[in-house]
Amino acid sequence: MITNDELREFEQSVFTGIIVGVGSLVLLFSSGCRILIQCPFQCGGKKHLQNGHGENLATSVLLFPTLNQTVYSCSMLDDETLTLCFSNEDHIHIIPEKNGFESYVITTSRGDYPVIAC
Repeated sequence: MITNDELREFEQSVFTGIIVGVGSLVLLFSSGCRILIQCPFQCGGKKHLQNGHGENLATSVLLFPTLNQTVYSCSMLDDETLTLCFSNEDHIHIIPEKNGFESYVITTSRGDYPVIAC
């Protein structure tokens, strides 16, 4: 299980890129951390969140406004939803699917952490 110390590796890093692959998106950060997404996500401002899915390549464009923004907080809720808050007040919420398969994978300097929700 990932710790809060490991999640803090995202803080103060810049969201530098998105790799669009077949069946997944990979979010890249200046700290060297990354997140592979194969599940639903929401992004945007608090009052206007848009829905996307890591397996739907067309929804990668929803993440573009957060590129080159600094992460000011990163947290994981009890239901394993990962939330990234950015300097421009946008958010990304990565919401695991409760299907028993890997929903997303967090990679920090300490290793890879797959999130599987049942």
